Amino acid sequence: METSKAVKPISTSLTGVGKSFAAKGRTVDAISDLNLEVEEGEYVVIVGPSGCGKSTLIRCIAGLESPTAGTISIGGKSVYDAAKSIDTKVNARNVGMVFQSYALWPHMTVEQNVEYPLKMRKIAKAERQERVAKVLEALECTQLSKRLPAELSGGQQQRVALARALVYEPAVLLLDEPLSALDALLRVSLRTELLRLHRALGYTAIHITHDQEEALEMGDRVVLMREGRIEQVGPPAEVYARPVSPYAANFLGVRNKLAVTRSEGGLRHGGGMIEGSQSLAASAAGNDSLQLFVRSRDTHVRRLSSSVQPQPGDIEVEGVITQVALGEGGRRQYVVDIDGALWYAQHGEDPDLAVGESVRVRASAAHALLYEGENLINH
Repeated sequence: METSKAVKPISTSLTGVGKSFAAKGRTVDAISDLNLEVEEGEYVVIVGPSGCGKSTLIRCIAGLESPTAGTISIGGKSVYDAAKSIDTKVNARNVGMVFQSYALWPHMTVEQNVEYPLKMRKIAKAERQERVAKVLEALECTQLSKRLPAELSGGQQQRVALARALVYEPAVLLLDEPLSALDALLRVSLRTELLRLHRALGYTAIHITHDQEEALEMGDRVVLMREGRIEQVGPPAEVYARPVSPYAANFLGVRNKLAVTRSEGGLRHGGGMIEGSQSLAASAAGNDSLQLFVRSRDTHVRRLSSSVQPQPGDIEVEGVITQVALGEGGRRQYVVDIDGALWYAQHGEDPDLAVGESVRVRASAAHALLYEGENLINH
């Protein structure tokens, strides 16, 4: 007998949330009719480019901005309701925040930094000391308790900022681009550290970033925003594999794209037919405004005279190599001109492929993404 998955309580709920600003004589909608539920213990990452509304959204949840429409509930309590004129102050919302700069008080020790939110809430001294000791131990910071922030590494400062945000046991932890100010290597190591701490402590988190790799690596769910709305939401593997729109595909790093039309024999581009594309073409109802996207990691190149043969289910098109460079991990990457569109291929199937050579470019049709207008049509 099948058992249904237990439904977790909702930690944070946003319904119909909107936020408008007046700018240069016109109204700008930073957030429009946004709906989102975050379960207790879930780590949700909100991602998108600058100006998409993610920072405004997290500030509305925290109470640093007041929405102009909708409702927000945290821990089962309504903290904002436009219709009922409810707008709970920041310090009464039971949220923790970790900022980009960590914002530790430089003249306070680690212990004093972590204790500060409890003092502001007038918690008795004995309880303060007990809770500070407990959270420092949980985040492996006990040995740092008497140090000043200037004496800490970036990773240690991050843990202290988390300890300070978690010490009063907030219903949700809000992380505002917590890794963006760090160098690339430290960012990667601190992603791992944040995930380890979340799994160990089980807190609820909403994390915003502009970095798609960070979002896909860290989130239980990823929320991709576009111009104040949610474009796509789902588990990282699902969002990565099936971006719902050309916007999502572009943001998630799908670099190879080609404008195509549907014909009787398959898909056609400006330079001719795409071999093996019949199954893809069958998913298109019409023949206008089609775009074919393929990831560079799924793209292979070989000489026209190559003995290597395509596999069943592959699509193929001809092009000319315009650049050969070292890509990620020291692997050669090939840039191929396909009728004016530049495609990037991470796999060369013949030795010594060089600039100027005519090549066949192939990818599995199963890994290709076909869009009609704004919609993914080959699910």
